[in-house]
Amino acid sequence: MRNRLLVIAAIVLIGFWFGSRSNRTVVKQSKGETVRKMWNDPHARKSRKKLRKRLEKAAKQHS
Repeated sequence: MRNRLLVIAAIVLIGFWFGSRSNRTVVKQSKGETVRKMWNDPHARKSRKKLRKRLEKAAKQHS
C-alpha cells in the first residue's frame, strides 16, 4: 500500500511539473541573430577595443 502511494505521488509530482512547464513560451533565435546580439553587446565591444589596442601596441614593439 505504501509503495502504491509513493508511485501515485511521484506521478502526480511529475504531472504537475510538466503541466507547469507547458505554458512557457520558447523564444527561438536564429544563429545569425544570436551572433549579432553577442557582437553588439557593449561589454564585447569594450573587450574588442582593449584587445585591438594591445595588439597594436605589440605590433609596434616588434617592428
